Amino acid sequence: QTAEEMEKMLNDINTKLGEKLPALETRQIDITDEYAFSSTTGLKTNDNVEAVIVSEPFISAQAYSAVMIKAKENANIEEMKQEILNNIDMRKWICVSAEKLWVTNYNDVIFFVMSSEEWGKPVYDEFKQAVGGTVGKELEKAEEF
Repeated sequence: QTAEEMEKMLNDINTKLGEKLPALETRQIDITDEYAFSSTTGLKTNDNVEAVIVSEPFISAQAYSAVMIKAKENANIEEMKQEILNNIDMRKWICVSAEKLWVTNYNDVIFFVMSSEEWGKPVYDEFKQAVGGTVGKELEKAEEF
């Protein structure tokens, strides 16, 4: 459950679904960079976060973002997931907006993807399959236009 393992997992999902997804770049976010951290995660503070990995298109006019957050020991995962659901900007790309947001966790790793149903749902389902189908409470939100 290191940042490197999370990055590999996202890259594996991207490779498996490659033809269905836009060209993606997977990278670790500097959690001390307040703007990058909050705009990527929707979280107000990094107090309970060890690492953040994001996978987004090379071309920023495509509404797609898959994020893995490694939470610190004893962090309230459910509160963090709800904060993401409530605060993530599904219109962060300015000219396009994500249609849907899916959020869940596997132990202390929170995973969410926001995009169209066409891109996001297969990635979300692939994450659940990769962790053996045992995930925490699942949250969903559709963008209101």
